[in-house]
Amino acid sequence: MGTLREHSVSYESYLQDFTSIVEGKSEKTFYDSPYWLDYTRANYERMQRFGSRFRLNKKLYNLLICIEQKLTMYCITEPWCGDAAFALPVLECFAEVNPGLIELRIIYRDTSPEIMNNHLTNGAKAIPKVLITDDAESVLWTWGPRPSTLQNLVKDWLSKGATKEEKLKKTTQWYLKDQGETIQKDWIEGIQSLK
Repeated sequence: MGTLREHSVSYESYLQDFTSIVEGKSEKTFYDSPYWLDYTRANYERMQRFGSRFRLNKKLYNLLICIEQKLTMYCITEPWCGDAAFALPVLECFAEVNPGLIELRIIYRDTSPEIMNNHLTNGAKAIPKVLITDDAESVLWTWGPRPSTLQNLVKDWLSKGATKEEKLKKTTQWYLKDQGETIQKDWIEGIQSLK
């Protein structure tokens, strides 16, 4: 299977790949589909806007800056993933707080099926899925595929018959209203559980 690191790329490499897809320069045939290319371009714009507006709260900042062991956040995702457009800029912000000890790396779901299959959410290949590991790549904690409150809402919407389009619209509205507060609450609990 190889290590998680062997299957991962830096966040910077992921952004370069994402940019090449958006600019129509990618060799990935998946994005030959106008639907997926348009959706991915929208995700790119969402990611840029959301990242520029996100503000880290003081409690989480203090927890992140006090981390003393090396942690890697391996995010299993793909550029077409709508939830990742809101999660990735937040995760990168977390890593930037303590760059010597916290690192964000990306694992492409569709080219690393064995890793995805080992980290399913309720039997599904739901992304983004974040694995927080130590130096030995022992998984200490996982997060995803979306903030806890939103995950419960999505289950409720789908149980009431919401279409994919309705779910997408409601999810985007939720992220814009929440502004990253719930993901930070989730991460405060997760980091505190590591101690």
